[in-house]
Amino acid sequence: MTDVEMIARAMDGNEAAQRALYEAHHAAAFRLAYLLLQETCDAEEAVQDAFVYLFCNLHRYDPERGTFWSWLRTVLVSRCRNRRRRRRLSFVSLEVLDDAGQTPADQPPAGDPASLLERLGVRRVVWEALQRVSPGARDALILRYYEGLSYAEIAAALGCSPDAARARVAHGKAQLRRLLVMSEEGAVGAVQPAEAG
Repeated sequence: MTDVEMIARAMDGNEAAQRALYEAHHAAAFRLAYLLLQETCDAEEAVQDAFVYLFCNLHRYDPERGTFWSWLRTVLVSRCRNRRRRRRLSFVSLEVLDDAGQTPADQPPAGDPASLLERLGVRRVVWEALQRVSPGARDALILRYYEGLSYAEIAAALGCSPDAARARVAHGKAQLRRLLVMSEEGAVGAVQPAEAG
């Protein structure tokens, strides 16, 4: 059954269709919310808020404007940004998500253990630097490189123009590059988080 068929049934009050929509998109929604919020409880609450909103507004869904997932993603990003504005969050590494069993299984890496450790080390350094990028640019980078969205999709999710989305990604990459160079030079501890942008 397609999302459009499930939505039609869900609008008629079919709880099984609502549950099927939820189950089809929950894992991806939680992953995105966790990437944006860095806290399991906040991520789960943002996902729940987004689904409640969508189920109350299914009559507004227009398949001509995009997929159910793109609509969910836009609502979810908004909920995450609102939640982040309300309070300052401490950031943690992706290992917390792995420990909680909330990440999809990766393909087993090829190669020797030394190269695997090196890749994990690089990933950790990049992730830690990403946490120091300004929130607007960080959201754009996560949507672009972790979610693989186009600039038009980022613009829809963030409520800005495609040119602004492109600028946020470019600004974020410049910040990230600067932070990684400073990290390599051993000065990352002296860097203050970037201002919101």
